[in-house]
Amino acid sequence: MNKLFDRIGESNWFMKVIAFALALLLFLYVYDGNDNSNDVNVPGTEDTGVVKDMPVKVYYDTENLIVSGVPETVDVTLTGPTVHLQSARLQKNFEVYVDLTDAEIGTKKVTLQVKDLSDKLKADIDPDTIEVTLKEKVTKEVSVEAEYNSSLIAKGYSTGSATVSPSTVKVTGAKDEIEKIAYVKANVELEEGTSKDISQKAKISVLDSSLNKLDVEVEPETVDVNIPVTRTSKTVPINIVEKGDPPSNITIDSITLNKTEATISGPEDILKEVDSTRVEVDLSDIDKDSNIELPVIISNGVTAVEPELVTATVKVTVGKDSADSEQSSSSSEDDSDETASAEEPSTKTISGIPINIQGLGDELVAEITDPADKSASLDVTGADEIVKGLAASDFSLYLDLTGMSAGEHEVQITVEGPDEISWELAKETASVSITEKDA
Repeated sequence: MNKLFDRIGESNWFMKVIAFALALLLFLYVYDGNDNSNDVNVPGTEDTGVVKDMPVKVYYDTENLIVSGVPETVDVTLTGPTVHLQSARLQKNFEVYVDLTDAEIGTKKVTLQVKDLSDKLKADIDPDTIEVTLKEKVTKEVSVEAEYNSSLIAKGYSTGSATVSPSTVKVTGAKDEIEKIAYVKANVELEEGTSKDISQKAKISVLDSSLNKLDVEVEPETVDVNIPVTRTSKTVPINIVEKGDPPSNITIDSITLNKTEATISGPEDILKEVDSTRVEVDLSDIDKDSNIELPVIISNGVTAVEPELVTATVKVTVGKDSADSEQSSSSSEDDSDETASAEEPSTKTISGIPINIQGLGDELVAEITDPADKSASLDVTGADEIVKGLAASDFSLYLDLTGMSAGEHEVQITVEGPDEISWELAKETASVSITEKDA
C-alpha cells in the first residue's frame, strides 16, 4: 500500500490535478458568484463613509401641487466594501428621493429613500424622516409697479411716470401664499444724485401687506423699467421780511439785495403754489450801514434754490438820543413844525408784477422765456404813507415789440406807475421768443 501512495505521489498527473483543484477553490473563494461583475470582494475591507450635502429629489404632481418641507440636501452614511464606498462618495452616482406621487393635499411624515446605490452598500440618511406639506398650486397674473428711492434723485429734478414692460407677470405658488399678495414691485437701483432718464432691468419682488417676501415663483423674473427724469424749476422774486425793531436812535432808510430773484426747483405741483422766496432781516441788530449775508428761505416741498445766499445792503440814519431831541424840540416851535412836516422816504419791494406784451405784429406769436413766471419785482421809494398802500395792481409792466421779427430778443421792460414815487426794476430786461403763426 505504501508503494502505491509513493507511486501516486511521484506521478506528474496527480500533482497537476491537486494544484488545479487548489487553484479552483481559491478562485471560487475570491470570485463573486452572485453577479457577473469583475468586483473583487476581499475579506476584511469593509468601511464607513459620509456623503455630505446630497441633493434630495422630489417626485409629485408638479402641475397641481406645491410641496414644502423637503430639505435641499441631506447627509448619507454609507457602509460597505471600500472600493464600492469610495466610488459612491466620489461620483455620487445614486439618488436620495421622496416619493409623493400619490400623496394628497395636507401635512404628513414621509421617509427618504435611496436608489441606484450598489447593493454592496448600506445607506443611512440623516434625517431619514421629514414632515412635508402639499398645497394646491395656483397661478395668478398681477400688475407690476416700479419701486425706487426718490431721495437719490438729484436736487432740482423730479421723476415722471414709470413705464414697466411687461406691465404684468405670472405669479405661481401655494393658494394661501397667492392670497397674501399685496405688492408686486420691480426694484430699481439708483445712484446718488441721479439726474438722467432711468432705463434698466429690475428684479421682481412679491410681498404681503407687511412687506414680507412671499415664497412664490415669478414669470418673468425681471422686467424693463423706464423712468423719465426732468429738471423742474421756476424764477421767483426774493422778498425782504423785516424782523424786530431797530434801536431808538436808528432809522432804516433802505434795504436792498444784490440779487432780487431766485430759481427754485421741486415737484411740479409744489412749484405751482410757490410765487416767491424770502430773506429775513433782523433790524434789532443794525446800528449802522451794513452788508449782511442772508440765506434764501424756501417753502416746504421746494428741493433747491439758487442762489442759496444773498447780500442785503442796509442804509440807516443815526439820530440824536432822546435828551438831545427834547432840547432841540424846545428851542424853536418853527423848527419843530418843520421837523414834524418833513417825511422820511420809505422803500418797499413789490413782487410778482405781471409783464405784458405790446406792439407785436398780427402774423407773429411771442413767448416770454425769462423770467419763467413772466413777472418782475420793483423796489419803490416814496412817502411812507403812499408806499405802504402800494400793490402790484398799481403798476403796469410791458414789453414793446413793435417792429420786431421772428427770433430771440432781449427787450427793455417798460414800467408805468403812480407819479408820487420812484422805482427801480430788479431786472430791467426780459427774454422773448418770437415765432410766426402757423398758416
